[in-house]
Amino acid sequence: MEKEEKKSIAGKIIDDIREDVSAQHKIDKENFAAIKSDAKVRFDAAAEPNEDFTEFRAAKGLKEKASVVGRHLERDGKERRAQGRENYEEMLRQQREYINDVAQKNK
Repeated sequence: MEKEEKKSIAGKIIDDIREDVSAQHKIDKENFAAIKSDAKVRFDAAAEPNEDFTEFRAAKGLKEKASVVGRHLERDGKERRAQGRENYEEMLRQQREYINDVAQKNK
């Protein structure tokens, strides 16, 4: 009789393990599918033609290639400075809001 109880306990344990493995397999399968689709999106984005690189490749000679790179650096620098200014202004706005909130709570 003790052996039957042990078998039933062992059987329950094995059944629990099977259920856990099945559930984990389902989760892993969904995660893998999500990672696979994300990788495909990233690959497709990386495989798209880059206008800057196409322009660089079309340039003839070292001077023209350097000129293309210089124009790209200047353009990108202006964009980054503008973005930096916007980020700084947003940070200042948030700080002012926080200071005003703290000041209102202390009154």
